[in-house]
Amino acid sequence: MSTPESSPPHRMPVPGKKESGSQKQLPQRQTSQKKILVNQRNSLRSTGPKTERGKGHVACNARKHGLLAREVVITHGDGAENPEEFAELLRELRKDLQPVGITAEQLVETIADCRWRLARVQRYETGQIRKG
Repeated sequence: MSTPESSPPHRMPVPGKKESGSQKQLPQRQTSQKKILVNQRNSLRSTGPKTERGKGHVACNARKHGLLAREVVITHGDGAENPEEFAELLRELRKDLQPVGITAEQLVETIADCRWRLARVQRYETGQIRKG
């Protein structure tokens, strides 16, 4: 039986099980030159959208619910939000919490961000429940 000192730090020892000397690693397969050339040729045909309308459409492909949106306030699409409402939330939090220093200010901004996104989650959940 092994001891915690002899086990790798990322694995806990299993009582009654012998530790093997090393983990077997699968051999790495090399990509053939032929396959590389075929992939390069195919990539030349993958051009994506050409029009501004098409580019705008595909820019929202991953955005279905806005829960993982990069922007705190979503200003486009069906779920567009009012940036002034977010600014008001931030003003009220600053007034209430009166942050001193950059760390406190960042915490207030994080609180505003989290509250805004949580409200979005609740709106999304309500909409999904109403859809049935």
